Amino acid sequence: MIAGLRRLATVCLGTVALATAAPTDIRITPVVADGQVSVSFAAPDAIDAEARALVQSGLLMTLTFTVDLREPSAAWFDRNVAQAVVASSVKFDNLTGVYHVSRLRDDHVFWSERTSDFARARTEMTTFDRVSLAADGQLRPNADYYVRVRLRTSPRRTFPLWPWTSDDGRGRASFTYLR
Repeated sequence: MIAGLRRLATVCLGTVALATAAPTDIRITPVVADGQVSVSFAAPDAIDAEARALVQSGLLMTLTFTVDLREPSAAWFDRNVAQAVVASSVKFDNLTGVYHVSRLRDDHVFWSERTSDFARARTEMTTFDRVSLAADGQLRPNADYYVRVRLRTSPRRTFPLWPWTSDDGRGRASFTYLR
């Protein structure tokens, strides 16, 4: 009886390990210029062969990036200074062979383009430049901060066995705000 339960637990844990994909690494570059903190980031591995097949089938794929500017704290939780949510979506038109790529910030489209080149569509989906986060007045001089970027893909490509799911990608970069 106990051996059977152990085998069942081993099979369940193996299934969880197979169903959980490794998170994508996001490369982050924080930029402090003209009294503004902005961040550039890229997640080129977010669209793999499986995601390409999903897009080629005609389904809308969305990558949602949550960008947090945080101040570390030794005594309590880290303080969230600013947050931005940006997303990119792509839909492939099977009749014309064209990818429709859009970028959104706070649920508003700020850029859209059509292209027939998948590599270009992939780059536009996974790379963001100079996403503004905080103005000069929100930061303390000579303090340490970090930028955290989390990625969620839609539709989900793995079946979550837990009631909560983890991020599909993440990255972090630290900097010191000098004034």
